[in-house]
Amino acid sequence: MSRSPVLIGLDVGGTNLKGVRVAPSGVVEDHLTIPAGGRIPRDKLFDVVATAVDTLSAGQTPVGVGLAFGGTVQTDGTMRADSTNLANLVDLPLADAFADLLGVPCRADHDGRAAMRGEAWTGAARGRRNAMIVTFGTGIGAGLLLDGRIYRGRHLACGELGLWRMTPPPATGAWRTLEDVAAPGRLAAQGGAAFSDRFERWQRGDAETGMDAVFEQVGRAIANVHLLLDLEMVVLFGAVVGLGEPFRRAVEEGFDAACPASFRGGVRIAFGDLGPLAGAIGAAALLREEVPA
Repeated sequence: MSRSPVLIGLDVGGTNLKGVRVAPSGVVEDHLTIPAGGRIPRDKLFDVVATAVDTLSAGQTPVGVGLAFGGTVQTDGTMRADSTNLANLVDLPLADAFADLLGVPCRADHDGRAAMRGEAWTGAARGRRNAMIVTFGTGIGAGLLLDGRIYRGRHLACGELGLWRMTPPPATGAWRTLEDVAAPGRLAAQGGAAFSDRFERWQRGDAETGMDAVFEQVGRAIANVHLLLDLEMVVLFGAVVGLGEPFRRAVEEGFDAACPASFRGGVRIAFGDLGPLAGAIGAAALLREEVPA
């Protein structure tokens, strides 16, 4: 009996690499997480990727490897320094470089779009036509499902929600972005405390945590996207999932405060079904058309 084709998906983030082996049906057959990301030398990251693919392949040659990255993959297949937290991969033709490394076809995409693709394939957004995923990690990203298709944009730059300027420009200094005020990684670096600790203090009534601004800004951003695109669903993904229902409800309250009442109905804000593997599963989904019919 022949074995089913092997699809491998990797989600290469700022601190961890997550990998999956996925059947063409979408069933995850194996997965792993390895501490690796943007701060290690490129050759070491290449070694980690090769080891991960070898482990997940389990002796079979994969159809290919899909890779999701924490950064905007441009039309020439590279990421710019100002659009990624993976400094070790800047200006590298990603799909070509990893295909040379692994000896199989590779495809590359933004991690937000990959996570949206995963949730649309087998997760919380399955069967939806218009949805957005918001990813919370070192930065903030997004992916869009519009009219049943993953939307990438003319310059492949769709999904940079974290770069939105949500406040008036300052008289001096840099113009703060949504990431600056709401990304777990950014807030931890600024305040010296884990995002989860800050959230717990806010739940206990500590008004100095800055979390009110997080929910106001995130809720406003989601409301603005919805008012433009008329979404069915918003999926929350990343480091915030472990905070559970209180975090989801606070985001929803921020959305309700920012969105006119007559436009709120029918939008569901929920955590994804695929957990931290959504980006890796979505990366594997990049290769679905390579599977023989």
